[in-house]
Amino acid sequence: MHPDILRQLAAEHIRDLITEAAEAQRAREARHTQRCRLAAHWWRSTRLAAQQPGSRRGFRIPVTPAADGRVEASR
Repeated sequence: MHPDILRQLAAEHIRDLITEAAEAQRAREARHTQRCRLAAHWWRSTRLAAQQPGSRRGFRIPVTPAADGRVEASR
């Protein structure tokens, strides 16, 4: 084959490889971003759920009868 044709074919092949690698990198970055978004959403939602009254998650502070707003009649 003529050297110019070989150079042209090699250049096209290299361009194809570079394009393929760039697409693969964009796909990896998109998956990583998606996983981060899902993890952040899960983290926020579980944190918010733990802050809801009656939640079984997170720390619970026991409420005494005097602290919950009801006042008992004195004896």
